[in-house]
Amino acid sequence: MDLALSDEQEALRESARGFLGRAWSTSRARRVRTPEGSGHDPALWREMASLGWLGLAFPATVGGGGGDLLDLAVVFEEAGRALVPTTLHSTVEAALLLDRAADDDQRAALLPPVLSGDRIVSVALQEAGMRSSAEAIATTASRDGDGDGVVVDGTKLFVPNAGVADVLVVVARDPDGVVRTPLATFAGDAQHMVAFDRVRVPADRVLTGGWPAVAQVSRDATALQCVEMAGGARAVLDMTVQYVTDRHQFGRPLGSFQAVQHQVADLSMRIDAAWLATWQAVWRCAGGAEAEGAGREVAIAKAAASDAYVDATLTAHQLHGGIGFAVDHDLHLWSDRARWAAATHGTREEHLRSLAQLGGRADRALLQPTRGPLAADHLLGGEAFRQRGTSGRDEADLSSPAPNGAR
Repeated sequence: MDLALSDEQEALRESARGFLGRAWSTSRARRVRTPEGSGHDPALWREMASLGWLGLAFPATVGGGGGDLLDLAVVFEEAGRALVPTTLHSTVEAALLLDRAADDDQRAALLPPVLSGDRIVSVALQEAGMRSSAEAIATTASRDGDGDGVVVDGTKLFVPNAGVADVLVVVARDPDGVVRTPLATFAGDAQHMVAFDRVRVPADRVLTGGWPAVAQVSRDATALQCVEMAGGARAVLDMTVQYVTDRHQFGRPLGSFQAVQHQVADLSMRIDAAWLATWQAVWRCAGGAEAEGAGREVAIAKAAASDAYVDATLTAHQLHGGIGFAVDHDLHLWSDRARWAAATHGTREEHLRSLAQLGGRADRALLQPTRGPLAADHLLGGEAFRQRGTSGRDEADLSSPAPNGAR
């Protein structure tokens, strides 16, 4: 696998990073957080839509850019760095499900307004128990005796951005009988409980792709979320490297102390390992529904990205000292997003169980010698690094403590 981006993808990355650096800030990210905000920023949404980000991985026949999942992942990595509102992820996930579960007529009718940014969509999937399997779905869609449509009954939990969504996939589109109740979350992201009480859905809005389409989109959406997480972890690393470079204590930069350098170097290596795992997962998923080993690679990526992102924020809080524990500090925005991301699209533990089912024992799968930097000490906690300790004298006096790989 060649992880080098093409010239077009490098240009897309630079364009996305430059745009978000100008158009988005942590102060705006704070304003959209719930419960005070809606979790959505209309102005940023319109600009992202005008750049064609929503349609990157969709064919031109439905208003897309004709690219693939790798192009979309480039944008998602930058979105993770900048803490872009989660409406981008939830809408793209729903659009992918529409593309793979709908027939040609439904695609032509439903996808263009989504990819142009005129409609916000979200997938209502999770229910009580939070198990992502066909057997766990209790919501029913029975035939409407008065027509060709269906009647939907049931309750969905943690539906992302349902409060601002124009369409919920695959259940209903704003009919009577839908009750949306905001849920309080520690990350301040927009999650809702959505209850359906005999909601009638017309026949032309009933998707027939079945569970295989849902499972594939969930796999791909998880891979894209992992890229977001890797981008967020890199942003935390950059912030921390800058802080320990600028902050002086005992007459020298904090970054000149060997104990600090050890922590930053270990963190950089773990983020690099997670980044490699996430891009390998996206590359596998780009092969389509029958991509060999895609499920296994996504499980590895989610375990690695969850560990790296959460640990990055914990280490950053420690190295920032007292200021890092003040809730007004921007670092908390990434900490909250890291914990939210680690708990969605399957937890670390769920994906390790998936690995055990897909290829034998999870630890044996993670210790494949061909993985190189994706060794188990990176993916499953970094114990090998932590056990080495930080003994030795602080002999370095570096003006910039950034290790190799800290960007």
